[in-house]
Amino acid sequence: MRLVVTSEKAETLNRWQAVFEDCDDVLFQQAPRAETPVDAVLMAGIFAIERYGSRPAFEKGQILENRRNDGWHDLIVVPPTRPMMRDAGGTWSVRAEYAGIQPAYYAASHAFQAIAEWNDTHDPGISAVEVNLPLLDMDHPVDDSSPRSFRQAWEEYRDRLR
Repeated sequence: MRLVVTSEKAETLNRWQAVFEDCDDVLFQQAPRAETPVDAVLMAGIFAIERYGSRPAFEKGQILENRRNDGWHDLIVVPPTRPMMRDAGGTWSVRAEYAGIQPAYYAASHAFQAIAEWNDTHDPGISAVEVNLPLLDMDHPVDDSSPRSFRQAWEEYRDRLR
């Protein structure tokens, strides 16, 4: 599988590119959307759930079919967020057993797992995915942990996604 990482911020792309510099199956494009063909886009639930129809999921990634004819890709991959809980005072926080897991790793690994499962049951499967950093809320030029965590998940699932 091929990843196409997109952002309009050169500084953000430079950080991601440095982390993935030896990956020939990861492309980088300074653009609001992928300029090369892809089968799906990774999009945070906050942007995708209501628009493409689903409910938030904390334990697995989702693949939604785009039936809106809105110019986005036919498939929307929605990574989960780490499970949350509300304390007695009403404050939301990440559940303790998930607090040590990087948010980008949790999102990416579960998204890749969902793609692998999709590909097991669909022909053709997903062979190219846009990683749209603004739509994943990972478009931060000073953030090094997100690209490193994403790379870790990519390395764990890469062979299964070929």
